[in-house]
Amino acid sequence: MNLRPPAGAIAITGFMGTGKTTVARIVAERLGLEMVDTDELIEAEAGMSIPAIFAAHGEAHFRDLESAALAQALGRGRVVIGTGGGMLLRAANLEALRRAGPIICLTAGPDAILRRVGDDDSRPLLQVADPAGRIAELLAERRQAYAQADAHVDTTQLSPEQAADEVLRLLADDPRARWLTGARTTIPVALADARYEITVGCGVLDEVGALWPPREPGVRAALVTTDRIAPLLAERTTEALRAGGWEPHLLVVPDGEASKSLAVLGELYEGMAAAGLDRGGTVFALGGGVVGDLAGFAAATWMRGIDLVNLPTTLLAQVDSSIGGKTAIDLSGGKNLVGAFHQPVAVVSDVGTLATLPPAEMRSGLGEIIKHACCFDAEMFALLERRAGGTLADDTAALEYLVSRNCQIKAGIVEEDPHEQGVRAVLNYGHTVGHALERAAEGWSLRHGEVVGAGIVAESRLAAWLGVSDEETALRQERLVAAWGLPTSVSGIDEEAALAALARDKKIVSGRLRLPLVPEVGSFRIVEDVSIDLLRRAVRSVLAEGWRGDARR
Repeated sequence: MNLRPPAGAIAITGFMGTGKTTVARIVAERLGLEMVDTDELIEAEAGMSIPAIFAAHGEAHFRDLESAALAQALGRGRVVIGTGGGMLLRAANLEALRRAGPIICLTAGPDAILRRVGDDDSRPLLQVADPAGRIAELLAERRQAYAQADAHVDTTQLSPEQAADEVLRLLADDPRARWLTGARTTIPVALADARYEITVGCGVLDEVGALWPPREPGVRAALVTTDRIAPLLAERTTEALRAGGWEPHLLVVPDGEASKSLAVLGELYEGMAAAGLDRGGTVFALGGGVVGDLAGFAAATWMRGIDLVNLPTTLLAQVDSSIGGKTAIDLSGGKNLVGAFHQPVAVVSDVGTLATLPPAEMRSGLGEIIKHACCFDAEMFALLERRAGGTLADDTAALEYLVSRNCQIKAGIVEEDPHEQGVRAVLNYGHTVGHALERAAEGWSLRHGEVVGAGIVAESRLAAWLGVSDEETALRQERLVAAWGLPTSVSGIDEEAALAALARDKKIVSGRLRLPLVPEVGSFRIVEDVSIDLLRRAVRSVLAEGWRGDARR
């Protein structure tokens, strides 16, 4: 399996006369990337000019050639693509460009466009009696297609160099573009008693030894991972650690929640002792949430606490559990009953490792991403709405953006409330109901992200019932959960078991609790004194299909 950084593209598109080709060349030169012009590819392939293609074969044939040229351009590696003005008119072209990277659309006023191209006989679509009217007509036809771009730059009053400056400014703020130029995103986490950095990128696992080197060469480290991840990533990670000066010792535990046990923890301690891990050593946790919890708790308690570096390999761990310092193991009486806050000294999230995940695990990670979007980021929510029904598995640019943005959100909350005494309660949105469903499912058969999705649906309905939000806000969240393949209701769950699990929630005091709710997308409100009876109704609403309306009636 190839987990190395794939090819990708920054697309510069827009209407004729907006400066696409010139600006794309300047941007490519400044970024050190190849520039590919799709119109040039078309003319080279067809052996004739674009006006000649239109004259001989018509626009429909040209659009076919344009799609083929795009596929050829995307196969050239990491590039800046200057597209023809009609490239986004085909949905397949738009989706291909979205998967490859950010799309920047250049715009200009109709008068400016006419001045720039009105006398250009190489523009077949303007060879009419009224070119100004034709420009206005085409702009109206393409307005919706151009609106699908990630950002827009009005070049009416800009020189090509100034337009390129603006494009580069937009790209500098877009994590989706950074991996194309070999850059990575670094998110600082500054706590009162600890400071560390989260590094996000594609291929950064190969740099882990350099990103977090030992104090001196030869320091021993434990690389903890599972028997599923080890064949895929252990050798590569071990090589990266050795290259940085570490002496790594691989410790492999069984995959799955059952490894978060006293028995496996004991075996891990024995392995750390056999490796000679002393107080100057470091635990590197390579895997998902189970490895992070188990290895993190081992690091927190080994010789009263040694350094921990999280190397999350699941979407859920990258956007949530690897940040914040929560570690734990399970007992027969329940999950995470024994634990400690132990902040990592570094987090290195390689989005390329997400290629190891089955689709169900990718969907599970989206539960936490949707939660963050609901509470903190209306723009990210809208992006997920636009991409609904698609896939993230092969979309490195979107994954890096989502992981980076969600890390920023989680880091900001952890900084403000490192020990869950205040505002960090907002991170429990969807979790009060979700945890009840998770505990009631036989054999813990529901994934965490799945129950968070159903929990968001239930708690968004509760917000509408309380008058905290309107019904459309609740329905919008439900539609997004469903669009990304997460459940809006669950079956096979005993209602009494779910309600009993709900009653054991540690946040409930005297039959009432503080609950984070979403008044409108991108914001949150901590609601005091929520009735447990109303919460039970919310649980019941996702144990059966359909919207139940106002639960207070």
